[in-house]
Amino acid sequence: MNAVREWSAAICMAVLAAAMLQNLVPNGSMERMIRFVIGAFVICALIAPVSQIVPQVSLDLQQPSQSQPDSQLQNTVEDQISSAAQDSIYNLVVAELSRIDIKCENVAAIMDTHEDGSISINKVVVKLAKGYGSECRKASDYLQKELGIKTEVSSDG
Repeated sequence: MNAVREWSAAICMAVLAAAMLQNLVPNGSMERMIRFVIGAFVICALIAPVSQIVPQVSLDLQQPSQSQPDSQLQNTVEDQISSAAQDSIYNLVVAELSRIDIKCENVAAIMDTHEDGSISINKVVVKLAKGYGSECRKASDYLQKELGIKTEVSSDG
């Protein structure tokens, strides 16, 4: 019961810190990125106690035949995290490009996942919609400036 109380207190503190930080951030181009970071911070605060409980449960229930499902579960979780990161980057790029009236067809993020569970984004590859071929350079420069991520922008037309 004490663990639940500590967990709920940690969540309250994380949400309070996030709200204070969000109020301090000025409106503008970095507001979306800060909201993304704050959201990730709150999600980590929610999930952190689970990472402490899972090793205890697996030690109590460990059997030789369970090693394979554990690796399947870990692979599934890693795939879901990667997919969520891809979706988040896609939404962020589409929103930023819509601010300068450019539409895109496809967004792919080239990422590395480290042993500690962190994800580093190496490059974002963007394919613009037809009719926006002349905007490749503008879109690339804008995304690199706003997101701080190396981008490669291309188009069919």
